[in-house]
Amino acid sequence: MSNYTDKEEVRDVHQLEYEDVPGHARTGSSFGAFANIVCVIAGSGTLQLPLALHQGGWFAVILIVFFTIAAIYAGNLLIKSLYYDKVSRLADYPAIAEAAFGKFGKYFIRTFNYSILLGTGCVYILLAAMNIESLVLKLGVDIGLKMWVIISAAIIWIPFVSLKSIKEIALMSAFGALATLVVVIVSVVVGFIDMHERVGVTVTHSFFNSSSIPLALASICFSFGGNVIYPHVESGMAHPKSWPKVLSMAMATICGMYVLISVCGYYVYGDTVQSPIYTSLPQTPPTYVAIIMITLHVIFAAPLYLTGFAYEVEGMLRIDRRYHSASKEFILRAILRSAVIVVLALIAMFLPYVNSLMSLIGALAYSIIIFIAPIVLYLKLYGFRSMGKIELLWCAVIVIVSAIACVLGTKDAIISLIDQVKGDQK
Repeated sequence: MSNYTDKEEVRDVHQLEYEDVPGHARTGSSFGAFANIVCVIAGSGTLQLPLALHQGGWFAVILIVFFTIAAIYAGNLLIKSLYYDKVSRLADYPAIAEAAFGKFGKYFIRTFNYSILLGTGCVYILLAAMNIESLVLKLGVDIGLKMWVIISAAIIWIPFVSLKSIKEIALMSAFGALATLVVVIVSVVVGFIDMHERVGVTVTHSFFNSSSIPLALASICFSFGGNVIYPHVESGMAHPKSWPKVLSMAMATICGMYVLISVCGYYVYGDTVQSPIYTSLPQTPPTYVAIIMITLHVIFAAPLYLTGFAYEVEGMLRIDRRYHSASKEFILRAILRSAVIVVLALIAMFLPYVNSLMSLIGALAYSIIIFIAPIVLYLKLYGFRSMGKIELLWCAVIVIVSAIACVLGTKDAIISLIDQVKGDQK
């Protein structure tokens, strides 16, 4: 298929009459898509970004805004690439890579795609378990983190197996997005109240911390993770032409929450701020509410990530009504998805290091999948002449900053993870 070089044709891609995905009805609302995006992306950032400001200094606030704009831009390029031939819609992210670079591109993107979907799902299972354990320990119940991992995985397993596709869990996404907003409000209010009560406590800040900026970049990249499910979310929208507006509104909402909670957390606690942020807050009823709400968020968000993975694998394995009866399809789907949950639970049980895992996944996979690959694939499909010089320069800036986050952030995250493992073995 030939590349398109006419700028107007490229810009008008969302004016096309969109083809429905075979066997898939477009019945989802724009609000449902908005909720899916906010639910998937916002939770991890609200927990991690106050620490990212400690790692990078106040300069990290600029990076949060930069990556918000970059995520909107790259997310729109990704969806435009689904329709690059102006005839039909490609199925998913790996299909875009295959159209651009053949089988190599397909398997390259699929590897990182799956590492994000499964890695984030694993982190969320672990985070839910740690939160539940921290709450019940105050009630005198101590059954160990590994048991809570099993229980958390079982809770997430229920909607993951019961609901087939992402559009079917939009209601869960709305609750997840609301839970994240509550966490932000509670953390900010409790934080500022605590600041006035901590009389005489010296708090230190820095504008730019060069030694830890790679980890800050990695944490921020992780906080904008979610574009791996964009094709699935957009495929279920009844009005896909609204995608750019929905994405922009969702990312602006997320950025607002990120800046609010990260600035508050770093301003109040300075270089002593911890991740998750609620570990820095006084252990009062409002803080417990925040912990409960973020636990609900990760329980709601985990099935979104895992469903994105399972839906693709089920397509490859032909676990579909076109090939099986309804009962057999459900049984096969349940077996596959149950196996996924078991494997992730085992990993979470024996690698319980949330911060380092977030940074590693964010640096290695998210920087490539969210920011670099959409630009590279779009330019390969549409050609460099589809963009003006200023837009090409903007693309270059995104790619360079993301590459720095990938290389340096991965190195520092691996070192941090190794240190934590060695520390536990002593």
